[in-house]
Amino acid sequence: MKRKYNLSKAVTQEQADKAMEEMKKITGFGEAEFTEDLKGLIVTADDDKITHVMNRSVNIFARVCDETKISFDCFIYE
Repeated sequence: MKRKYNLSKAVTQEQADKAMEEMKKITGFGEAEFTEDLKGLIVTADDDKITHVMNRSVNIFARVCDETKISFDCFIYE
């Protein structure tokens, strides 16, 4: 199952690339993609690791993307 998160502000493509590079190193991370406007993030991760993945992601975005905050929006069922 995918989860959609809103970002507190749009990030640059460079910031998005750096954040994605760091997220890929997190244990349990599956895949992620930014929305077209770079104000959202869709994440897939192991169900038992999603909390760990997103806790680490919050720290990554705060550091790499000028204090950008992440908030849960919805589940995406396919």
